[in-house]
Amino acid sequence: MKIFRDSSKYFGIVGKPLSHTLSPVLHTSWYEDLNLDCGYLVFPVDTLEKKELSSLSKFGVRGLSVTIPHKEAAFQLADQTDEISKAVKASNTLVLENGSISAYNTDGKGAVRAILEEYPKSLQGKVLLLGSGGSARGISFSLLKEGNVQDLTIAARNSETSRELLELLSKVTSSKLRSESLVEVQKNFSEFSLIIHTTPLGMKGKEPGPAIPEDCFQEGQVVFDIVYNPLETPLVLAAKKKGAKIIPGTEMLLYQAVEQFKLFTGVSLSPELIQKGRERLLKSLGYV
Repeated sequence: MKIFRDSSKYFGIVGKPLSHTLSPVLHTSWYEDLNLDCGYLVFPVDTLEKKELSSLSKFGVRGLSVTIPHKEAAFQLADQTDEISKAVKASNTLVLENGSISAYNTDGKGAVRAILEEYPKSLQGKVLLLGSGGSARGISFSLLKEGNVQDLTIAARNSETSRELLELLSKVTSSKLRSESLVEVQKNFSEFSLIIHTTPLGMKGKEPGPAIPEDCFQEGQVVFDIVYNPLETPLVLAAKKKGAKIIPGTEMLLYQAVEQFKLFTGVSLSPELIQKGRERLLKSLGYV
């Protein structure tokens, strides 16, 4: 029995776990809005290999969103990469076409767009990035390039990956860069105007955290936790209690998906459809 129609285009998401993902909510709804003959599938896989991508391509899959823990692997498997992927060696988007794999990173663009629309002045001060994994890589690059951040500190549990990320970034910027431990960064925490959390702590099914104790947060600081399910993680609740301003994780999910949608379909989404996507995310999380 044939599962896929020849005329349809299929896309999807690869990662593990995927029980929390709301990417299908965005992409499938936009297909319906625009009357596109497309489908969006979920592929929970432990490993990401070229043979798997080849098989998916044969079944009509034209593009993939890539999430934890496969962003570095996605970059390694690609035949062509965009500037961000090349600089930080991580990708969250794969386009499969004519037997070739092209890798892109829309994480950073999505995160910076969310910050610019909510609290652009926070980028002018000292910025703290919590985490050094695949998401942190794309976000850090865009903070420096598109957000024009001049002072960036990276704090992570894994000091080795943190130093590695710092080395990669130092090749593409003259901005002030530092790597500190999660304990060290708490000593002068009030200096940061913007704190971005990029680890899985607080995600549905993961350790709750928070990575930073509640007492560290200050009134007026901007806190952006890219975890969106649940929307109010322990870190967000701690920051809110101290009077910090919050950018919800759904905003990064939304804007990185807008970039992915264009890569997948060639369609630039209108402000009206972007707003529809935002409302659908909040509704799925029980906030509308």
